[in-house]
Amino acid sequence: MAGLPANFWGAMDREIVRLAAEPGPAMIDVSKGNPDLPTPEHIVAAMQAAVADPRNHGYPSYAPRPALRRAVALRYREDHGVDLDPDTEVAVAHGSHEAILGAVMAFADPGTAVVAPDPGYPLYTSAAHLAGAHVVPLPLAPPAYQPDLTATLPAAASVVLLNYPHNPTGALATAQTFADAADYATRAGAVIVHDFAYASLGFDGRRPLSALAVPAARECTIEAQTLSKTYSMAGWRIGFAAGRAELVSAVSRYQAHAFSTVAGATQDAAAAALSGDQTAARDLVALYQRRRDVVVAGLRRAGWDVTVPEGSFFVWARVPGDVDASETARRLREEARVAVAPGDGFGPGGRGHIRIGLVRDERVLAELVERLVAFTRH
Repeated sequence: MAGLPANFWGAMDREIVRLAAEPGPAMIDVSKGNPDLPTPEHIVAAMQAAVADPRNHGYPSYAPRPALRRAVALRYREDHGVDLDPDTEVAVAHGSHEAILGAVMAFADPGTAVVAPDPGYPLYTSAAHLAGAHVVPLPLAPPAYQPDLTATLPAAASVVLLNYPHNPTGALATAQTFADAADYATRAGAVIVHDFAYASLGFDGRRPLSALAVPAARECTIEAQTLSKTYSMAGWRIGFAAGRAELVSAVSRYQAHAFSTVAGATQDAAAAALSGDQTAARDLVALYQRRRDVVVAGLRRAGWDVTVPEGSFFVWARVPGDVDASETARRLREEARVAVAPGDGFGPGGRGHIRIGLVRDERVLAELVERLVAFTRH
């Protein structure tokens, strides 16, 4: 435990709370991917009914509920053109975070290599550390931020972590990305763990690609999703993993020992979300795209170097000048009352960048842009 880094988000949260309590303009917090919109009403109603059902007042089964597994398979078939066996190729977890951790713990033996994207989500490093493995950075080459598989990578590895739509840059994967990664993983004896948390959030008419839809990757990949982003259910803590039966079985076995079961009422509500009307999920994509355009256009007018995100709900921007991102983020919090995620929190590849979450309305995001521009011109 002493070797684990401090939680990247926890320390920032405490600082934001402290500063927000001080006199001055309202703090604009876009540091995290915490959706600002309420969960659609029909999902809330399903949860209320499930909570009132006495059958959900006892321990649920270790096996995920059949209705939820079928709903996951339905979404994969309709959204990604992937056929899953709901009985053997779906696992359920308390969010994709837990599913990813479980996958790394299931497949990474102590001393083995875990290949993880740089820049990449901080969980990947801490998961490898908990498994006793060591991280080998996989550089993502801008501006497309696809993995550089020509980099020096180990001949043997246990896990290759990928994440598309990518956090923090918003890049989408290509079929070639997954095919090339599968070729390396097969040669290295590794399992691909694909963090597909933003599976529904592709902009400008693009549909994010599931790794399971690429034949070369289908046999060596387990993919983790969450309902947090697609249905604004971040506080519900429900997600799932899908892939080849043997891989899913290993993650389910770890899940049962480490985290026990997922609340039955939450599983029922998740099934209703996945199998029900998807209008709200589609509308959410258009909303985040409008917000993206406000931020990108505003920063570009001011001369910022901004990568236009193809998906997710983040904007990845290089701060003007040769600056330290963490120091810049600290000063932004204190001087401009703007909370962003510093890019170096995502690894060396994030140095000089900040990540802006599109989790405030367009009016507030326009004010955010004004504050950022004024700060850098000061």
